Amino acid sequence: MAPGGLLLAERLATALQLTPNSRVLDLGCGRGQSSVYLASRHRAHVVSVDLWIGAAERHRRAVRAGVGERITALQGDISRGVPIEPGSLDAIFSLQAFHCFGTSPWLLRYLVSLLKPGGRIGIAQGCFREEVEVLPPPFTTTDGWNAEYHKYHSPAWWGRHFAANDLLEIDQVEEVPDGDIMWEDHVQYHGDRAGWAPEYLAHSGWLIRQILAGQSAAPTPTHCLVVATRRTEAGQIPFDIDPNSREQT
Repeated sequence: MAPGGLLLAERLATALQLTPNSRVLDLGCGRGQSSVYLASRHRAHVVSVDLWIGAAERHRRAVRAGVGERITALQGDISRGVPIEPGSLDAIFSLQAFHCFGTSPWLLRYLVSLLKPGGRIGIAQGCFREEVEVLPPPFTTTDGWNAEYHKYHSPAWWGRHFAANDLLEIDQVEEVPDGDIMWEDHVQYHGDRAGWAPEYLAHSGWLIRQILAGQSAAPTPTHCLVVATRRTEAGQIPFDIDPNSREQT
């Protein structure tokens, strides 16, 4: 799993106040470890959605873990919608993924439309402690998924983003305690497993440089947790998938 692993997953699940048989969307679930965790630890019924990792692979993982009947694995782009009835979810859980697709007010409103009144949406993920207008090196010298730091933002930014949605009541916005240490632990764990081989350093040296840079100057890589509840008075939320509204911030 990504930095924070099950510790971050447990913090988020606890904040969402999951109960047995809760219907939960695990959004951006990767290989599905978080879905297995939610189904086995919290006895949730999970809709597991990821863009890149196939549904069949995640289904096999769920069956091997003994929770295949509690997980429905789907593959797709959340901005195109998912086959979930509006107002049917108890919770939306997104671990280390929301910045990839969730900075759009339009997308957040769509997700809220899937929640029952009183349902909760929560994210736990990497972020920056401080909001910066211009990213300095070494945060601009990576490519692929590592180049999305312009979407990381700060806990305060994410809090404002959720608060701007009039259908949501903010429950919690915080920098996770030891959120910066989670990055260091991640590097330490994988470095130890690789024996700190030159190949590992060549592959992951960018992250080490970013952690070190953040210890002396902004932005500092850390982790945040944001949870909000759909207002009970919101009622039915009319919503159409409108490609012209898909702006990213």
